[in-house]
Amino acid sequence: MPVYSYRALNPKGKAVRGVVDAESPQRARGRLRSENLFPVEVTLTTGTRARGHYLARLKRLLTVRRNVNAHLTPITRQLATLLAAGLPLVQALDTVQEQSDDNEFSHVLALVKDQITSGSSLADALESHPKLFSAEYVHLVRAGELSGALGPILKRLADGFEQRQARRAKISSALTYPAFMTVIGIGVLFFVLSFIVPTMTGLFEDLGEALPWPTRLLLALSAFFKGYWWVLLLGLILLAVLVIRYLRNEDHYRFAENVVFRIPVAGRLIKEILLAQTLRSMSLLTNGGVPLTSALQVTSQGMGRSNFATALNTARQQITQGRSLAEGLASTRLFPPLVTRMVTVGETGGALQEMLDRLAQTYEEETERAMSALTSLVEPVIIVIMGLGIGFVMLAVLLPIFELSGLIG
Repeated sequence: MPVYSYRALNPKGKAVRGVVDAESPQRARGRLRSENLFPVEVTLTTGTRARGHYLARLKRLLTVRRNVNAHLTPITRQLATLLAAGLPLVQALDTVQEQSDDNEFSHVLALVKDQITSGSSLADALESHPKLFSAEYVHLVRAGELSGALGPILKRLADGFEQRQARRAKISSALTYPAFMTVIGIGVLFFVLSFIVPTMTGLFEDLGEALPWPTRLLLALSAFFKGYWWVLLLGLILLAVLVIRYLRNEDHYRFAENVVFRIPVAGRLIKEILLAQTLRSMSLLTNGGVPLTSALQVTSQGMGRSNFATALNTARQQITQGRSLAEGLASTRLFPPLVTRMVTVGETGGALQEMLDRLAQTYEEETERAMSALTSLVEPVIIVIMGLGIGFVMLAVLLPIFELSGLIG
């Protein structure tokens, strides 16, 4: 299909440029008008210029992907508010599109609106843009359309996005200081061993074998870092490449995840973070009216290659064979007894959605407390390790100086 480059005006009168696929210039202009763009110039584009336009478009799409979470939450909130106020869906999308400050996101919303006016449902229109709208998002929207409660469903989605962003921000904030201290400590030791200690080598040469063992060890480490730092760097890069290649295999990834789960303290915390994420997604989907088997399938897709994805698929197969959700989760041996027992109570009492929501909240609060406790434990450990490293360097430097001065008999 021919590719046309265009220059057009958006509803605010701002000039925009891009490319569009169409069978003819007339079809290209019609497509631009359907996206609320007034075409000023439409020309056939071929060859290198077309590839350049596609590369620029790909770059913009990647930029949108990096910022998708930041844009999707307010858009979902605005759409829910407009629908709750009684505005028709197409008009609500038009209003949200006008308020969007991202050109590519605005473009996608225009395409979604065009598909809806052509007879498509909102869920089907969103499903054609999987880079921006996840399977969980689409399933909840479809459930909202079928139940006639699209506005409340979108509000619940926005609330869920905000809660996830808040939790991720807390985790990032908790890990920032320990990571910063670790990088600073490694950097300081590398600088001292590579640049400071070598300047003192001549001072210790006269003592020869009489040097204390801490000083000899320090000089050996310094010589290695100064002469063979590139070997260490290449070794780390090679190790990273091998680990990445190993983890690309799904079985290897799950095996490595199980090993991580067995790490004291940190392994349990990582497992509970994944468990909380799993339960929150299941709670959001089931409370939104998505059937249980579909909720398990969508949640497993969102968990990627994790063991939790495999466990959810196993539980879904158990349910299709007539077993309960609690029995399916228990058969995987990945979910703790608290989860299976509360799910059993929820299924027996007809309050499964409420139990899943309560479990998700319980594990989210537990992970936040555990993260705070782990951070408070890691910070002093890092400081002690840094202190020991600096103390060793000082001891190794000062011992021969004291001997030279005759202060040590």
